[in-house]
Amino acid sequence: MTIAQQFESLTFEDWDRLYREGRPPWETGQTSGELIKLLEEGVIPVGRVLELGCGTGANAVCLARKGFEVTAIDSSPTALERARRRGRLENVPVHFILEDVFEFAKKSEPFDLIFDAGFYHFVRRDDLDQLLDLLWRVTQPGSYYVTLAGNADDQSEGGPPRVTEEEIRGELGRILDMVQLRTFRFESPDREEGYLGWSCVMKRPG
Repeated sequence: MTIAQQFESLTFEDWDRLYREGRPPWETGQTSGELIKLLEEGVIPVGRVLELGCGTGANAVCLARKGFEVTAIDSSPTALERARRRGRLENVPVHFILEDVFEFAKKSEPFDLIFDAGFYHFVRRDDLDQLLDLLWRVTQPGSYYVTLAGNADDQSEGGPPRVTEEEIRGELGRILDMVQLRTFRFESPDREEGYLGWSCVMKRPG
C-alpha cells in the first residue's frame, strides 16, 4: 500500500496529528538530496521562491542559505512550529506561513520559482484543475516549477504516490514547458534505498 492509499482521506487536522504524534513517513528531517543536486548544477536561478507543503522546513532553510528569498507554506501548525525553530537555529530568513495553499494562491503575487517536494503527486488525482490554477496564479512568464514526484516504474511496497512520465507531461504540460525530467531516489526513513522518483523542472512560457 502506498502512502497515498494510506492517507488519501485525511483532513488538515489529521495531517497535523501525524506530526504531533510522531514522524510522517515522508518526513526525513533532512534537505532533499535532489534539491541539493539541482542547486549545485545551477538548473534553477536564484530568486523569490514559494515552497508548497514545507513540512518541518529543511528544504526551505537550504534554499534560504543559498540566497533565495523564501516563502514556505504548510497547513500543519506542528510542522510550522518546528520549521520556524529550524530557521531560527540556523539563523536564516524564511517567511513561514500557516495556511491552505489554495487560499494563499488567490491573493499571492507571482514567484520566480515554485518548489514542490511531494505536493503534486498527492493532490493531482482529486484536485488537478485546482493545482493548475494555483500554479498559474503564483507564477508568471519565465517562472520555474520544480516538483519531486513518485515514479510509477517503482514496483516496491509502500512509498509515495506514483505517476508516469506521460501523466506528468500531459497534466503539467497544459501550462508549463518541460526543461528537465530525470529519475532520482527519494530518501526515506523507512527504507534504506529510498523510493524511485521523478525530478521535474518546468518553466512557464511567454
